Amino acid sequence: MEYYELNFFGLSRKLPITYLSATKRVANFSIIGDIEFTEKAGEELEKVLRQRQLIPDCFVGPGISAASFVHHLAKRFGHKRYVILRKSIRGYMVTPEIQSPWRSAPKHTKKLVLNGFDREFLKGKTVVLVDTVVSTGVTMEMLHELVSKIGSKPIAKCAIFLQGDDYKADLMYLAKLPIIEVNKVK
Repeated sequence: MEYYELNFFGLSRKLPITYLSATKRVANFSIIGDIEFTEKAGEELEKVLRQRQLIPDCFVGPGISAASFVHHLAKRFGHKRYVILRKSIRGYMVTPEIQSPWRSAPKHTKKLVLNGFDREFLKGKTVVLVDTVVSTGVTMEMLHELVSKIGSKPIAKCAIFLQGDDYKADLMYLAKLPIIEVNKVK
């Protein structure tokens, strides 16, 4: 197996390189379970947000893979609560709000589901949208649309990593991950 050597604000990680398609490979990153990395990324993003005076009422993430990072950020800012959306309706949800992918979205894109309880909590609040890795930006844009639709005011879109160069919108990120082009073998 091949690895991408990541150096991130003094931390080193070996990320496995996996195939995204027949002609593209990516450095595969997951923050789940990496407390040291979660804390370092939270520390660095907190610096950026405070420097830009972007202090939200709540942090919101698009799925379970971002939950530990969103939790850590909320704690750093002294919040008692944060919100994580899901990719499907869960039994505990009451009157969920759903954001479906657009027709032009990549096939792997999943819907975002916000529990009705969280919808009521977020109404009228300023929010910072947080994910771990943004590549196409579709999930981040869906998240932005959903929280705006319910009456929240997104003040920033943030990620630990921007992967590739496809997403051109106003994203604050801490580092880049490559997309590696592979020559097709005939």
